[in-house]
Parts: sequence; structure tokens; C-alpha cells
Amino acid sequence: MHASRTPFLARLLVTGSGIMSLANSVTIPFLAVFLRRELGLEPAAIGLVIGSSVFFSIAAGFFGGTLSDHFGRIPVLIAGLSGVVVSFAGFAAAEHLAAVIAANAALALSSSVFAPVSKALLGDLLPEGTRVRWFSHQYLATNAGYAIGPLLGVALGLSGARIAFAVAAAVYGLYLAALAVTARFTPSLPTPAANAQGPSGADRLLRSLRAVGTDPRLLILLFAGLLLESVQLRISALLAQDLDLSFDNGAQILAAVMTTNAVTVVAFQLLAARFVLRLEAVTAITVGGLLLFAGMAGFAFSTTLWHFVAAMVVFSFGEVFIVPSEFALIDRIAPPEARGAYFGAQSFTQLGGFAGPFLGGLLLAEWDGMVMYLGIGTLALAAVTVYLAAGHRVPGLRRTASTQRVNNPTNSIELTACSTGTCCSASRPASQYRS
Repeated sequence: MHASRTPFLARLLVTGSGIMSLANSVTIPFLAVFLRRELGLEPAAIGLVIGSSVFFSIAAGFFGGTLSDHFGRIPVLIAGLSGVVVSFAGFAAAEHLAAVIAANAALALSSSVFAPVSKALLGDLLPEGTRVRWFSHQYLATNAGYAIGPLLGVALGLSGARIAFAVAAAVYGLYLAALAVTARFTPSLPTPAANAQGPSGADRLLRSLRAVGTDPRLLILLFAGLLLESVQLRISALLAQDLDLSFDNGAQILAAVMTTNAVTVVAFQLLAARFVLRLEAVTAITVGGLLLFAGMAGFAFSTTLWHFVAAMVVFSFGEVFIVPSEFALIDRIAPPEARGAYFGAQSFTQLGGFAGPFLGGLLLAEWDGMVMYLGIGTLALAAVTVYLAAGHRVPGLRRTASTQRVNNPTNSIELTACSTGTCCSASRPASQYRS
């Protein structure tokens, strides 16, 4: 699709991902500081508040995506963003632990709705040939926000301050207003299933849930995605455990390595996306998984700051290959009436964010950092094996269309002939996903 034909709403969704990650990164990384300074909470209470959010996030991502299939993407997005505004305002006003727990739960529930529903809406708005590119742009915007946010928060004196949450609430409020106005004037938005003729809303909701739970292709992708998330989602936790034990300057190394991760993703995302677009999604994930393992092996044998930095560059390139390609696979297999549910189901892969650090801690306690990195890195190889096996044997995970590229003076247009009997031309709104 020519850039001028990309709906403004699609651009706003991608821009919003960056705005939201900017607001989040000024506040959430410093939540522990806020809880200690402002409310005087003990470390155990702080850990409980912060750690509990993952379970709310998983549930909200799945059910938010499912509900968007039946009540429309925009109403669910508006409801989620409204909840985020209220949650940040709650943090800004909180004086007691109960209020903080409520605000944190509400924030996890509300914010986790945006990712799957926005991706489902991008699939509604964009033709098939451009979706991977825009998924990559959204991933880039998210990482750019997280790269800039913490530094901006420190520079403005907002880190760990109560006022930071009020500022975040205001930013989200402005974005919410822009999204609502844009959606109001965007023609041809998909009709919610709740307004369509046929079975009742409850029956359609149960049908979507049943489709998600019984589609073997989706279950395979979720299992493989969980393995990859065990490696990449909480890599900072794995590094922190080893660096603190093995290096006197572990904190400095960790800071440099995580900055390298953000900078690498931001600097090379667009360049890498051009290459990823030429690959089959399964092939791109295979390359990414191998790079993740190579990065983990690099950590295992690193002895200096620059060794760790180099290993993180390799690791980050793996992420760049994997994330948009995972979205593309979910996009490919999801039926139109359950697109949001399929993208929401990918929230379950976030359990890898618990499994990786937990298993890594066991390996580190029993052996050493080298064993931990190589052991967790092996999960990436296991995921690659699953993707390769599924890509060759499971219908729908590889393109069934023969694609030709016809170049014109302004752009390259994909003409697709389907071999399945179902039209999948680039001009048709997609059927449909790791932030």
C-alpha cells in the first residue's frame, strides 16, 4: 500500500504506542522508588504490588482482545485507555497500600488491552502486504519510547515522584481524546459482531473462546512463543542475578547492556524490517531464535563490559527478527470473527517472563552464570525446533499463495493468487497476534 493511502487511524495507533511507552517508562520503572519514598513500603510489599501485575496483564490481554471482536475495537480501546488515565491518577493520589494495589491492578488490566486490540485493528485497517511493516513500526515506536522515557524522567526530575503519575495521566488523556476524534471520522471501520445478525453475543463470545482453545495451530504458536519469551522477556533479571554475583561493577555493566538493547532495537528496526519482510515468518523467527541463543552464549563466556555489550547487540537483533514475525503468524491463522481473541491469546506467552527468571535462578544457584545462560538459551533452540516442525507440517503457518511483485514508478504492489480457494488479496482487510 502506498504510504499516502495508509489510514490516519493506523498511523495514530503506531504513534500512540510510542506515546504510551514514553509515559509508562517515566513512571513504571521507578514505581518501586515511589512506593518506598512516598508510602514507606517494605521491600516485600513492593515486590507483591509489582509482581502481581503480570497475572492481571495476561487476563486483560486475552479478554480485551476477545471482547473487541464482539463490541468493536474502538469501544474497547477507549475503555482501556480511560482505565489507564484513572489508574495513573489513582497512583498520584494514593496514600495507602490498598489504594496502590487497586491502582496497580487497574493499570495492568487497562493497559494490557491496548496491545492486542490495536494489532487487531491494524489488521482490520491495513491490507495483508503491509501489516508486517506496520507491526515493525509499532514495535519500533514502543522501544523508542522506552529508550527515551527513563532519561527524560531523570532530566525533568520526575523519577519516582508523585507528579510523574499525574503527568502520565494527562498524556494518556490527550491520546485518548485524539483516538476518539480520529475514530469518529474514520470511514469503514469493521462492524462489531454484537451488531451483526446471527447467534447471540454470549454464543458468539463462547464460540471465539472455543476457537482459541481448540485451534492446534494457535496452541503450538503459544507454546513456542512462551519458550522464546522465557529467554527474551526478562533478560534484565537474568543478567542482574549473575552480574551482581560475579562482577564488582555489575550494576554499571547491566545499565550499559540494557541501554545497548534499547538503542540497537531502535537504530536497526527499520533496516532489519526491510530484510524481515523478504522472509517467510517462520524463517525469520528461526533466524531470530538462533541469534537469541548466540547472544545467550555470548553472555555465558563474557568477561568484560564490551563482551556483554557485543552479546547484547546479537541478542537484540534476534528480538528484531522475532517480534513482528510472531504477530504475522497469528494474523495469518486467525479467523475474521475471532481476530481480537487470537491476538489476545498471545498474552499467555508472557508467562515466560516468570518461567525464565525462575529457571535461571535455579540454574545459577546450583551451578553458575555460564550454565544459566546456556540453559535458558537452549529454550530458544527448542522454540526454533517447534516453529520449523510446525511450519512444515501445520496447514496455514506458511503462505499458501504464490506472490509476484509488480513494480510501478511509486511503489511495489503485491498481486496474490490464493491456492486455498479463499480470496486473500492484498486489497482485502485482513483476517486475523511480543510487548
